[in-house]
Amino acid sequence: MEKELIYKSRSFSSCILAAYKLLSENMKSIIRCTWLPVVLLGLFGGVCMALNVHNERIIQAGIAHTGIYIAAVLCSSIAIIACSLWATSRLMSLFNEEPRRWNFVRILKLWLNAFVICLIIGGVLALLFVAAVKILKCSPMMFIVDNWLAVLALVVIIGLLLLPLNYICMRYLFDRKARFWKDLPKTYLTGLRHLSFIFLTALICGIIVGIIALIIYLPLMILLTANTMSTIGMISGDPSGIPGYFPLLIGATSCVVILLVWYVSAFQFITYLFMYGSIEKQREERRNTAIIPTEDINETLYRP
Repeated sequence: MEKELIYKSRSFSSCILAAYKLLSENMKSIIRCTWLPVVLLGLFGGVCMALNVHNERIIQAGIAHTGIYIAAVLCSSIAIIACSLWATSRLMSLFNEEPRRWNFVRILKLWLNAFVICLIIGGVLALLFVAAVKILKCSPMMFIVDNWLAVLALVVIIGLLLLPLNYICMRYLFDRKARFWKDLPKTYLTGLRHLSFIFLTALICGIIVGIIALIIYLPLMILLTANTMSTIGMISGDPSGIPGYFPLLIGATSCVVILLVWYVSAFQFITYLFMYGSIEKQREERRNTAIIPTEDINETLYRP
């Protein structure tokens, strides 16, 4: 793919439309490149979901073979992470023209960096929360109930402050010369300068993806609700009203849902990629307009 298509100044709506156009026109190529890791992601996700369903047979099997059950859940979880990295690296290789192995390592590093950032933010918030509870001498739940407005405002502020990470992550994935931690102060400031653009892009794209994902998740949500109602009835003494193959049905449904949702998420990924390219193009245009050639200056000064 030509990088000029990415590096183009666009509005937030143009980024979304460009992502939709690219995805719809190149859907066959994207599926051909990513189908294997996405199918495996769906299979392992279905297995993990089926193993975690509250079902009498699964619970009895887990108690009888605890070691095998825990190993199956752990292996499925690790396979889900690996397949997610694999699928994303294949998708990214279509845009940055880098080797798939390089993209896989790059995305793995990005995930680890994001995990470290989450740990830092979570640790700071936990310390502040514990300190506030001790100072006010109340229970954690009472603190949240009594100060719900302040807690909500804090969540909104943190969410806004984390929005520049969308730009930082896409720059790290697309630009081979980018360094995550070394460039973080400068790239974060760049993201803050374009915060309104990033916010509008993330908001509109998130609403679109959220609505589509909700529709896709509906069959799985119905099955899980039926399983929960059956479990509540069994606790009350009623017989189970679901068939024995119900965990397999949930696993198969989860597999299809995960597969479809991944390609919906690819649309969001491409939108953020166009958003990054638009910010980079705007910065380049700003730098070019800030530099006036010497010939133009002389022509202006000595014009009769």
